[in-house]
Amino acid sequence: MKLPKFTNEPFTDFTKKKNRADFEKALNKVTSRFRNEYPLTIGGQKFYTDAKLYSYNPSSKDEKLGVFQKATAEMAMQAIDIAHNAFSTWKFTPAKTRAKFLVEAAKKMRKRKHEFSAMMVYEVGKNWAEADGDTAEAIDFMEFYAREMLRYAEGQPVVKYPGEKNRLEYIPLGVGVVIPPWNFPLAILVGMTTASIVAGNTVVLKPSSDSPAIAQMFF
Repeated sequence: MKLPKFTNEPFTDFTKKKNRADFEKALNKVTSRFRNEYPLTIGGQKFYTDAKLYSYNPSSKDEKLGVFQKATAEMAMQAIDIAHNAFSTWKFTPAKTRAKFLVEAAKKMRKRKHEFSAMMVYEVGKNWAEADGDTAEAIDFMEFYAREMLRYAEGQPVVKYPGEKNRLEYIPLGVGVVIPPWNFPLAILVGMTTASIVAGNTVVLKPSSDSPAIAQMFF
């Protein structure tokens, strides 16, 4: 798998009329998600709980952006157990395959870039440029980590010692629990999650309670 040299995702130039119009369309489009209720997903199964979590627009506090579930402690433990079981096979997935998942995810996010940014405008009160930068950084993380994984998988140089044949190999460690903050609700969430996954680990993702809607879009 050969990838072109990494370059940063360009920021959107909002001085251009077309870019402003495209972003306004995205702002309208994502409002269709506001009336939805989203389940917890553990091991591919969807769960609804009695305790709910509501996301609100901090700039218009009566505007609800979605309904989400609050997991119990037992559910959290179940998620970790399932992630641990999945790790036993995922860790043997070739690095090229893992890297390909990140490149494909970056491609999909790039196509929907304004939608992800628009949700952050509503959910955490970012202005257009800040939200656009957050999404660009999320794409950068996936593209960069995919390339780094391929570099690490090639083998690393070691000091030669007479009579010995040594090699250095990086190995996955297990289950990662990702709990990102609200202030970079997409970039940090994506960076922490995909770094773990591409390295051969599995992840239990618990987004910030202030920004579950953008996390749901990434999921």
